[in-house]
Amino acid sequence: MTHHRGMPTAMSRANRPLYAIDAGGSHTSVRAWNGERWSMPAVNPSSTGPGASDRCLVDLFGRIREHAEPGGERTRRGSARPAIWLASASVAPETAIQETRRCVAAARAVGLRAELVVSNDLTPLLLDAPPDVGHVVAVCGTGTGFLATNGRSAPVRVGGCEYLGSDEGSAFDLGLRGLRAAVRGLDGRGQRTALSDMLAVEAGAPVPELARRLALTPFPKPAVAALAPTVLQAWRDGDPAAADLVDAAIGDLTLGVRAARDAAAVAPGWRLSAVGGLLTGCPEFYCRLAAASAGLGADPVKLIIDPAAVLLAALTSLARTDPMDLADPRIDRDSWHVDLGHRTAGSMEGPTS
Repeated sequence: MTHHRGMPTAMSRANRPLYAIDAGGSHTSVRAWNGERWSMPAVNPSSTGPGASDRCLVDLFGRIREHAEPGGERTRRGSARPAIWLASASVAPETAIQETRRCVAAARAVGLRAELVVSNDLTPLLLDAPPDVGHVVAVCGTGTGFLATNGRSAPVRVGGCEYLGSDEGSAFDLGLRGLRAAVRGLDGRGQRTALSDMLAVEAGAPVPELARRLALTPFPKPAVAALAPTVLQAWRDGDPAAADLVDAAIGDLTLGVRAARDAAAVAPGWRLSAVGGLLTGCPEFYCRLAAASAGLGADPVKLIIDPAAVLLAALTSLARTDPMDLADPRIDRDSWHVDLGHRTAGSMEGPTS
């Protein structure tokens, strides 16, 4: 694999079909250049399992191929090969080669001919700030992770090691803590909490039964994360146990932001971009995080409501040439380029260790 720097910038392809794919822990959002958008199941193997994830990738690329075929609005762009950016929570330096090869296999299965960039879901969000500006990106959805750059150098990653190694403050973490608090409140090991009844009503089963049922689930991450909105509702209703859980989650998220800021040696005047369903789904929770981050010196603090739209904007800028030029130091180390121009697709370029 070769480094992105010095990649040739061939003919201009300003009118190429573009597809931005934001692949989070619970679902996949796609935005096309012509304003169309759709949602698909998760392609993250830790959320659905390798087999289901592979099938979802095939379905995803098959739909893109069908959508990009000449016809109607697409006719004007049908002669140029599509450019696709797949930003996935399952991609990390340790998994990038394996994940990229999975993408190649899925694209080959449906005969997709395109130019593909594969990265972590946070990587393209770094471009939602001017160069030379310190920038921290924090995701708080099914999982959590933090990325920071001084605007001139490769980013530093904090967390993002899946739910056994990190994900503190995430929907999974909050759901798991809420479930445990509900069980402890029932058996006398903890304070009584409304979560015991609220989770039972939501699940249609007593909390102990819910806990055992989830323990038998092969890939429990999304199901446990789905409990988080109930925990947040209990917090908004004034439940003391839920308030303790939210305080702990905000503390963990603030710690992640601070650690990323310090690791990247970000200068004063830095900005924070926050993204993720836990934040967009609960404005009060986001406001708590924004206030804590402002206390660390973040200015401004921005909530990214639609990461796929930010991704599409970044892709639009990069796809003015074919192949794309990924030489921006904020992304070139953590983005992998794949030429799907032939039916035997699979020519990869990416960072070297």
